[in-house]
Amino acid sequence: MTDLEYTDSEYDSEYDSDDNEYTTNNVIYDAEEENMSRFNISLCELYNPLVHGEEQSTVLYHYLVHTRFKYLDIDYINNMANNINNEYIYLLNPNHSIFRNYRQIITQDNYVKPEIVECIYLETGHCVAIIKTLWIKLIQRTWKNILRKKEFITRKRRQVNSIIHRELTGKWPIDCLTLPTLKGMLLKN
Repeated sequence: MTDLEYTDSEYDSEYDSDDNEYTTNNVIYDAEEENMSRFNISLCELYNPLVHGEEQSTVLYHYLVHTRFKYLDIDYINNMANNINNEYIYLLNPNHSIFRNYRQIITQDNYVKPEIVECIYLETGHCVAIIKTLWIKLIQRTWKNILRKKEFITRKRRQVNSIIHRELTGKWPIDCLTLPTLKGMLLKN
């Protein structure tokens, strides 16, 4: 049979296998493969001895890296995360020796989701994650609050009373005196 004599079903199965090889080789890091960056896009899950095997005291409190990705192919990553989340639905005894609310954690729709993590390899051979996505979310939220305050103060400064006060005293009124900046935006007030 030559290359041109494939039936439709043979062509489809060959195409699918080539596509899977392409996706796996180009998107996912192998376990031993080094990456060029300190941070990775990864899918992580809490270590649970009932799911991952015997209890290891060094891994007990950590997130295990399930998969590391070379680049952001969001459809592929979300599909893989949904598959992992669906596996947790069928877990018979969802208990954990540390986390009392483990059942609520794993039953969330976004329990396993793409995260920006720093991977650390332990002596036991486990790859654990330090999740950095949280800090990005905090910075975004703080930045949005600063922008909202800047817009409010700018609107106050445009009011006629504020402009007259500035002309008479040389300073803005107290309620719109200082304009927030990025400097020190993560310090607690």
